[in-house]
Amino acid sequence: MLLVTLSLIFSFVVKSFLFPSPHGPYNLPPGPPALPILTNFLLLRRSPLHLESVLRTFFAKYGPIITLHIGPSPTVFIADRSIAHKALVQNGSVFADRPLFLSIDKIADSASLHNITSAPYGSTWRLLRRNLAAEILHPSRVRAYSQARRWVLGHLVRRLLCRGWEECVVVEHFQSAMFSLLVLMCFGDKLNEKEIMEIQQVQQEMLVNLQRFVLLNFWPKLMKILLRSRWKAYLHLKAKQQKVNSLFTFFSYL
Repeated sequence: MLLVTLSLIFSFVVKSFLFPSPHGPYNLPPGPPALPILTNFLLLRRSPLHLESVLRTFFAKYGPIITLHIGPSPTVFIADRSIAHKALVQNGSVFADRPLFLSIDKIADSASLHNITSAPYGSTWRLLRRNLAAEILHPSRVRAYSQARRWVLGHLVRRLLCRGWEECVVVEHFQSAMFSLLVLMCFGDKLNEKEIMEIQQVQQEMLVNLQRFVLLNFWPKLMKILLRSRWKAYLHLKAKQQKVNSLFTFFSYL
């Protein structure tokens, strides 16, 4: 088994260095040396929450626009707002498309790509973006959720009053209230506390294990073999997440 594992690693390393990309070369912005295996390993070992500090270091060294070779495709990061405006607004049609990202979500379940963060550019992504911009984030829609906010606020006050003079972790109650509001906005129905807690526990479990699972994005097909137990844990948690989401989505249509 060890010999097979070493052979697979050696094959991926050779392919990465000798055949880096069938589509290059590109005139990309500056950045750290393009060593795909090493770069992926060093970046994915760190928490996604620490990525900003890593980027700041690179921006200070290479300038306001840099290239990092993360995953199968190079990724360009922009720190200057004028450059971002020029790329995303003035030349929005040029940069509208994006390649499919080979991630554990894509391998585990193609349906998970039907969201605004991972869906490829097209009709589905445009519909999701329109719903987010026009229905959720637009200032004119704030009043539409006034009753939902009032219901969640009342629920929060009742929970705090039930504690009386006992000590309690206030932040947990506020987090629960915010999660209740998001669930109500998502499913369009008022779920009871047990149902909300079930969704919240699954989502929190996924966030807590995010750093463990992010390593699976480093050559997903290879990590599926090398980190088999972690892959099984991810699939188990993903199944729980999908079960909860599908269950309450079904209830919302009743």
